[in-house]
Formats: sequence, C-alpha cells, structure tokens
Amino acid sequence: MSSSPQVWLTESSNTMVDVERTSLTQPECSICFNAYDNIFKTPKLLECTHTFCLECVARLVASIPADQCTEGISCPFCRQPTSIPADGVPGLRTSQEVLSVLPAHLQHEEPVWIEGNKLCYKRPLGSETDTSDFCICINVGLTKADNMSRSTGHSGNLLGQCGLLHDWKRLLILIVLILILVCIILWPVQCIFTTGNFRCIRHPDFTDLFQTSTPTAFTSS
Repeated sequence: MSSSPQVWLTESSNTMVDVERTSLTQPECSICFNAYDNIFKTPKLLECTHTFCLECVARLVASIPADQCTEGISCPFCRQPTSIPADGVPGLRTSQEVLSVLPAHLQHEEPVWIEGNKLCYKRPLGSETDTSDFCICINVGLTKADNMSRSTGHSGNLLGQCGLLHDWKRLLILIVLILILVCIILWPVQCIFTTGNFRCIRHPDFTDLFQTSTPTAFTSS
C-alpha cells in the first residue's frame, strides 16, 4: 500500500533552481530573470510570440479581476491579448526553441497542472521501491493582503463611500480647528494694533472729554 502523498507548498519556485540551471549561458525569463527549466519555469509562448516562464504567466493570470478573465491576458511588452486555454496556463504553447537550448536533462517538459491558485508538479517515481507520491505546489495567487484589498474594492463600495464621508467630516473638523486657532492667535494681535492693549477696550481720551465738558464763557454786550 502506498503511503499518503507528500505535498510541498511554497510561494515561489526560486528555491528549486540549482547551480546548473542558473548558468549565464542559459536563457531566462524577462519578468523574473530566472533561468528557464522544464517544470515551473517552462518557457511559454503568448500569441504575440513573446516568451515568459509558466510561473510568471500564471501570476499574471491570477492578478486579472474575475470580471475580466474572458478578455485573456495582455503581454507585458506589447499589450497584445492572449486567450487562456480551458486547462489554464499550462495549456499554453511551450517554446520548443528555448527548450532546445537548455541542458539535456531539462529539454523534456514535465507535466504541470493548476489547482485554483497553485501550480503543481508530481515527481516521477525514482525506483520500484520508491512508491510514495511527492508533489510540489507553488502559490501563484494574490497574497492575503492583496485579496482583502481586492475584495474590499469590488464588494465594499458602500464602505468606501462611508470612508469618504468620514474623511470629509475629519477635513471639516480640521478646518474648524484651524479657524479657531487663527482667531485665538490673531485676536490679541488685532487688539494690540487697534486699542493698544489685549482687552480690546479703547481708553477714553481725557483731553477731548475735558474740552467738551468745559463751559463756554459768555461775554456781556
């Protein structure tokens, strides 16, 4: 009886690249700049004939909003759309031209399939005694934070409007506070220039008061 399958799940396949695969003479993906191989970095052709690795194309497809999936994927270079096969990104054509210049043991494309937002590869049995299933899956979907922001953007329009309303309230409160602060600072300054004191009370001019209150002398004819 075979044992339960062992599954490795990782965010990227970069840790699987060995020294031989990262040779300077080996072609690499123009998006992630990792060398091509025959598993997750398999060179895939878009309809515009530009080539990218399987993992990068899968990540591009996963980033497309659900309401735009029918439009296909746009090439990062020329923006020409490419339709996605029914079996997903692994069903795209493989660039045999790029695959043929890889080392001999990498020129045979290994079967890779997609499950949700994961690319999976099952290691072939090494010998008759090795009967355990060994799968490696990489997550090509969005991160948890990206998924939360995307779901908020599509299904939380009302919440977004409420947030905008709160922003306007905060802005209004800030303006009121600034006006109050300006009045508190400028009011004493205005009082000093107009009345000469901080109380904004004009002192009476005793000279004018005395002149107005002094009786006028009458002369006899």
